[in-house]
Amino acid sequence: MAFGAKVAAVEFAGDEVRVVVAKTGRRPELLEAHAATAVYETPEGRSEALGRALDEALGLVRTRPSAFVFCADTSRATVRTLIVPFRGAGRVAKAVPFEIESHLPFPLEELMLDHRVVAEIGGETEVLAVGMRRTHLDGPLGLLEAAGVAPEAVNLDVCGLTALWRAKRRPAKGLEAVLHLRENGACLAVMHQRALAFFRYLPMGGPALCANPARVAREVQNTLRSFMAQWRGGGEIAELNLTGADLTPEEVEAFSQALSLPVVPSVLLDGVRGGAVIRRRDGDGARFNRWEAALGVAHAASGTDFSFDLLQTERSWERSAGGLVAHLLFSACIGLVLVFGWFFYYYETSARNASMTEEMRARIELLKGEIDTMSKAGLGPDVDVTSFGDPPVIDLLTEIGKRMPEKKVTVTEVKISPPGAQSPWLSISGETPNAADFNAVFEDLKKSAMFKVADDANIKLQGAKTFFRVRAVRPHEEVVSNEEKP
Repeated sequence: MAFGAKVAAVEFAGDEVRVVVAKTGRRPELLEAHAATAVYETPEGRSEALGRALDEALGLVRTRPSAFVFCADTSRATVRTLIVPFRGAGRVAKAVPFEIESHLPFPLEELMLDHRVVAEIGGETEVLAVGMRRTHLDGPLGLLEAAGVAPEAVNLDVCGLTALWRAKRRPAKGLEAVLHLRENGACLAVMHQRALAFFRYLPMGGPALCANPARVAREVQNTLRSFMAQWRGGGEIAELNLTGADLTPEEVEAFSQALSLPVVPSVLLDGVRGGAVIRRRDGDGARFNRWEAALGVAHAASGTDFSFDLLQTERSWERSAGGLVAHLLFSACIGLVLVFGWFFYYYETSARNASMTEEMRARIELLKGEIDTMSKAGLGPDVDVTSFGDPPVIDLLTEIGKRMPEKKVTVTEVKISPPGAQSPWLSISGETPNAADFNAVFEDLKKSAMFKVADDANIKLQGAKTFFRVRAVRPHEEVVSNEEKP
């Protein structure tokens, strides 16, 4: 379930920097869309020019978002369909890095990875693994960091476009295929039920389809045949959905005949609140999914079936430390190992440097003493480390969405208070036509390990609806009784 939150998405499309602010939810709303173009004279000046363009686009934003996400280019992604010989979410997640390693032409450590389960067939699990080399993300993420932006997730444009397309229609049984046209390429995605089962980047975009539909149709046909040859879930693709271009009936018919499949075109901004304003403002400049990719990535980040996050590899390392003090101790131990390794290598290759050997030993002993002191004393009482232990906003929204499904309750507001605030850390408000559904959802919400839910939920009956507000605190905090009525 997607929750209502203001999320900003940033995309680098060639020399253009795009920033979209959206209000997410069951149906996303486009609040702002700004772009700036990098101007430079030599290739060496491109990075600096992109930084200036990013600052310019961010300077136009008037809505303060709750979180930032980054929309990455699918053309640089690594996509593999894996068959894991067992079931279970936890076991599958641990097995995916090992299963994909044999498919990579580079070391696994260079890959930022995420995955989604496509289907469970027999005792096996089919998984769509999506990754990108760190070298492809270091540049844009460095520019975002320099601009003071810390993205909480990195998703692909094809996932955002497909999430936005799915938000406009109900899931169908069997297989569905959609071709997203962009200015310099296209993304072909295949879905099974609610899951993204396959996608591929095509180097021919919207202008190529308008100029030579038969050529694009051949590429789509070959890609779909390749997918069906290895697909084990059954079913057929009855039609091709097409987004990104407002084609004439003659153009649609020509493409459909060359493809030998019915073609259903749509413009993703149509029907999105705020989309018509952007289309009128940009005219033809809004073609080929110019804004839709970033808008979809922002929408997906709030808890949809297409919310991939290539930053989760980095975040899992941060969480494994178990707190700020432990994290510092862990870093010091890593430094100790590196220093000792340097000492060992130097000792083996240059035994005559006795003075250097003694110096390295002294440094090791000094580090050990500092680690022991830090372990016993910890941080001072004046250092507030509460915020370092809080999970990211995206993870909180995903957890709430999992435990409060939209078929039972409608969440209207989620508030997260900073450390030290008088209000509760987490406040969830909503409504439901069935009080029994709320009771079931409330009991499941109390099972979460991310927060501790207060037992005194505020409930108000108005007609056939039940309105509620739930308070929650951090797992290590005590719940204080609250007499406030909703």
